[in-house]
Amino acid sequence: MRTRSLRDIKILPTRYLWTDYLPFGEVALLVGKPGVGKSTLASALAAQLTVGQLDGDCKGEPRHVLYSITEDSESTFKARFIAAGGDVDYLHLVDVVHGVVAAGSPLLVNVDLDAVRAEIEVWNPALLVLDALNSSLVGQLNDNSSVRPQLERLKSLAHATSTTVLGVGHFKKSTVGIDPVDAIGGAGAYGQVVRQALACAADEEAGTAVLSLIKSNVRSVADTQSLAFRTDEVLVDSDDGSTARVGGLTWLGEASTSVRELLQRTPQGGKKRPQTAAEWLVGYLADHDGMVRQPEVLIDGAMAGFSTDALKRAKVKANVRSYKPDYDGGWFWYQASSEPEGSTGGSEESGTDASRPLHSLGAPFDSDGDTA
Repeated sequence: MRTRSLRDIKILPTRYLWTDYLPFGEVALLVGKPGVGKSTLASALAAQLTVGQLDGDCKGEPRHVLYSITEDSESTFKARFIAAGGDVDYLHLVDVVHGVVAAGSPLLVNVDLDAVRAEIEVWNPALLVLDALNSSLVGQLNDNSSVRPQLERLKSLAHATSTTVLGVGHFKKSTVGIDPVDAIGGAGAYGQVVRQALACAADEEAGTAVLSLIKSNVRSVADTQSLAFRTDEVLVDSDDGSTARVGGLTWLGEASTSVRELLQRTPQGGKKRPQTAAEWLVGYLADHDGMVRQPEVLIDGAMAGFSTDALKRAKVKANVRSYKPDYDGGWFWYQASSEPEGSTGGSEESGTDASRPLHSLGAPFDSDGDTA
């Protein structure tokens, strides 16, 4: 424990890697639906940074970038990076190699941050990209108690090294009418710990995509202009003499709408109708890998407009059950189709599973009279 006088703390201005959108030395998120162009956008930002063309405090000064890719192939990523005009000598892929095996595995926040810090000391990068962020996290990714400590470690690394950490993530499956921060997939800690969050969404009416700032602790979200872009096919020379086709990002200037507004729209060809509590609960659990702590379900359900009583009634209609991992822990709600491994637990509706006696269960499940 240490105690320090606030008088000794220096107030420093916010420096931007990308003016208004990515501050230096913070953990930021870039989220959106699959296929909207998140990875293309992230690689384009990295490319501009390596040649000193990104509009920010590094403009005119090429900077090194560390990049972890886990979903695209390295060949595709390189072609996309070249298509964006990047300098390959300033971009360094990072992964973890065990023994003499040539293939690498994703770096893990809980294990490899000391090694990452060592690489940062070597290259002095302005940016570390984790695409996808979830590949570098372990444990239940819909559980705050698992995700928050790992994001806090990333934040400490960013603060200590003045390196911006950009994690590429995803939206939940159902986003219509949801606030963009609440639409971030996984645990609530994703939207709580990060200082800056960017989101992409398709504008079906315009045939383009939109990038918006959806959370910031250093500037006004409402006063930050959304940007429109599209992805076009770009041809890049391959090393075998043929041609590679990849997506290239084209900025279209200020957008006339925002990601927040796009999430309120009804998808083309569909009619929007009020969502029932049971429908919300099924979608919510699906977006969180099928299992969520009961308090989080009730809190998030209240934010979606459903009372505790309505959610408990919906629980029965949606065939959702409760599960307690250990006798001292809290209750979880889970979709019956995604029942916890190694258990066939009972529920409030049935008392116990008819195929297995209660005393044989490895952990308690809710039964008649419980409050789960």
